[in-house]
Amino acid sequence: MQRQFTIPENIETAIANALADYKLTLNDSKELSKRVLALSDFFINEPDGQTPWHESWAQIAYLCYYLPLNAARLRAVILEGEKRGFFADLEEVLDFGAGLATASLSLSETQNLKYTLIERATEPQRLIEKYFPFFKSEEWIRTINASKIKNPKKILALFSYSLTELAELPDWAYQCEALMIAEPSTQQDGRKLMQLRAKLLEKGFHVWAPCTHEGLCPQLTQSKTDWCHDRIHFAAPKWFLSMEEQLPMKNRTLTTSYLLMRKTKPSPIHAARVVGDTLKEKGKDRQMICRGPDREFLAWMHKFKIQQEIPRGALITVPEDLQKVSNELRVQKELSVF
Repeated sequence: MQRQFTIPENIETAIANALADYKLTLNDSKELSKRVLALSDFFINEPDGQTPWHESWAQIAYLCYYLPLNAARLRAVILEGEKRGFFADLEEVLDFGAGLATASLSLSETQNLKYTLIERATEPQRLIEKYFPFFKSEEWIRTINASKIKNPKKILALFSYSLTELAELPDWAYQCEALMIAEPSTQQDGRKLMQLRAKLLEKGFHVWAPCTHEGLCPQLTQSKTDWCHDRIHFAAPKWFLSMEEQLPMKNRTLTTSYLLMRKTKPSPIHAARVVGDTLKEKGKDRQMICRGPDREFLAWMHKFKIQQEIPRGALITVPEDLQKVSNELRVQKELSVF
């Protein structure tokens, strides 16, 4: 069963209140879709450009489209972290390139931490303070450097769709106890994140999620095209579906590439992670899994009359007695999913 995430009620209410100031409602699907298309075209034509926060059409598009989608993605990432105890003993968040603070908004739903938002543009701060009063940040700052890191063992450095604009992590981030990085699930950004994982391991960080091991990443070392990403189901409300009908982009499922890493070592997880969608082939179905440095696939042979489609990103127990043929593990009975 696919994991389902929707727009939190408090965020949906805040979006509706904000749109009222633009003389719009959540039901003005055609007008909202025009703004979304304009911002989408901007991102396509100027992939390295700064979000035009000063433009009202960009504010509307971000509020009604990108904020809900990113909030759903980030809630999925945060849930995985919570399952593994990733946020334990942390006290402060440094949200770099915060934008509309979607990551901090999503994290604050369940984690009572101090939030410092690092953002050069001033308009996002006005929008957050006016329309999201339930979210309280310690401060907004334009830049940060290593000298401002006072208690690194209690700090989470948060990068949500901001690392894609940088050549590498800023130096101050390596001082922090924990790193949460969520990036676009494109081949380029996904493989860049896999390369960063290797660098962070060399610097003494440990992987808490999504990986269940700290060996070489097989999608990076044994493939030139694969990249790591999870898939979740987006349970969109009616107003979002109506707006989406006017758009060429459909979002029944969402993908995300992410890393949760800390200097503290996690408890071991004896499981494999499903890292591929189901591949329908002659005589069998296959799904790629990851549990170490080898590139492996589960294989359901049609002759055994077993069909099982496991959600991408799910953790499973792999029986030790599975027959292995080349890089395939032949499944003869339904597997347990965590």
